[in-house]
Amino acid sequence: MKILLLEDDKTLGKALKELLEQNGFETEWITELDDFSLFAKTRTYDLFIMDRAIKNKDSIYTLKELRKTISTPAIFLTVKSSLSDKLEGFEAQIDDYITKPFYKEELLARIKAIANRNMPKGILKVKNIEIDTQKHVVYVDSKPIENLTQKEFMLLEYLVRNKNKVVKTDNLIDYIWNEDGSIETLKSHIYSLRKKLSDKDLIKTIKGYGYKIDE
Repeated sequence: MKILLLEDDKTLGKALKELLEQNGFETEWITELDDFSLFAKTRTYDLFIMDRAIKNKDSIYTLKELRKTISTPAIFLTVKSSLSDKLEGFEAQIDDYITKPFYKEELLARIKAIANRNMPKGILKVKNIEIDTQKHVVYVDSKPIENLTQKEFMLLEYLVRNKNKVVKTDNLIDYIWNEDGSIETLKSHIYSLRKKLSDKDLIKTIKGYGYKIDE
């Protein structure tokens, strides 16, 4: 997910950019309204995060202008907290409105909610991994993994569909191999998946029980 961030407070802007990138969001940080408008019109983003008060100007007018041609989801992150301020934002077709000060956990949760709402059908996502269930392609950092076997794809898809839950070993074997599978076969496929995804920590082993992928 690629984010265009508009924030003229240098300290907060730097902290927000670091927070977003630490959580897997590619982020370009802009401090000027004119630059923000130019970037929004000439580059492709999945989300705008905008402060409203930028050097004594209200970015709501920039958003209104952008909305004539661009439908990219947007969040206001601002000290302007009155009901009339919020209503103005939603009338300008903002997707969410967060007032400062804010909890970083709330900001991340709202970003993920917007991302999930706008995710194309047939796409599963966890961390830096996307699974296209219609084309049977797995992407890591937007790059396709070419050499996954059918069983590895099924295994990864099943774990991602049940993310944040521990999936029993027996359930995985029954789902993928029916009666032809074994614990050793499953372990071999888990090992291969970790290697191909270049992430040994994504699929967690829950000793004596099964496996788990966390959000």
